[in-house]
Amino acid sequence: MNTDHDFECVDFDAMFQKFAHAWMNENAHKYGNSADKLEARLPNVYLRWLNRPAKWLDGQTPAGYFSQYSDPDMLIAWMCAYDSRGISVPDPLMERLSQLSGAEDALMRAIEDVKTTYTVRLMIVSMLREMQSVRPMERYIQWISKRMSPRDELVDMAAESLEAMGENAVPSILDALPTANAPGQETFLDVLCNFPGDERIYDLAVKLFENHPDNTALYASYLGKLGDRRALQTLVNAAHSRKINYLDYIELRNAIEELGGDAPEELDWSGDPYYESLRSVEGGAL
Repeated sequence: MNTDHDFECVDFDAMFQKFAHAWMNENAHKYGNSADKLEARLPNVYLRWLNRPAKWLDGQTPAGYFSQYSDPDMLIAWMCAYDSRGISVPDPLMERLSQLSGAEDALMRAIEDVKTTYTVRLMIVSMLREMQSVRPMERYIQWISKRMSPRDELVDMAAESLEAMGENAVPSILDALPTANAPGQETFLDVLCNFPGDERIYDLAVKLFENHPDNTALYASYLGKLGDRRALQTLVNAAHSRKINYLDYIELRNAIEELGGDAPEELDWSGDPYYESLRSVEGGAL
């Protein structure tokens, strides 16, 4: 994605912070110098700032400044210029972009462009989700199928977008399961658990639960969410045979009860780090 260095990248966030700071200093006495009360007013202050003509925009309002531009590709390039300079992309820029005819096509071109940075991709995924676009479905599925890190915000956002697409995404996800790597299958299961009914979803949940005793709590929660009583015996067996910690026990118990079974007998969890941590938070009430 071209990041034309001729773009002027005014820091809208910094300008608002300057405005808000001045407003708080001027109005603190009206709110008893209460920081909480002042902060509660900031959303209204922001709206006022958005719609006030600004000298630093030659008399235009921050809200309306980008309305003079109607080329979505140019606005995306402007986003990239902001990103390359380490300046937050103004919300009014992204709002203007999302309103334009052809924005979806331009965003798809940008998300496919290898030169588009990770940060800009995050913004694009967010925008496409807000637009309720299903166009990037296959691209998101490809990202998830090849997931390399458990901490990847872009892949997480892609998964959230697939979930938001609803049952329309399920067939394509199921088709991708056989070739997805292990982290990808786990991410897919997190999405698919919201759409039970296909035998392959249940089979995947049971397989991952059985193959990953080190992640008992997570996969137990998935089996409970699916609501298939066939998993009941698998969960009960794990509660009695696996070496589990207190969090594992809680999720197993919840899943078993969710499926209509009887909770496993509770053990003495004294000394378990999770139990002791939770007990300290609850004031010893566990």
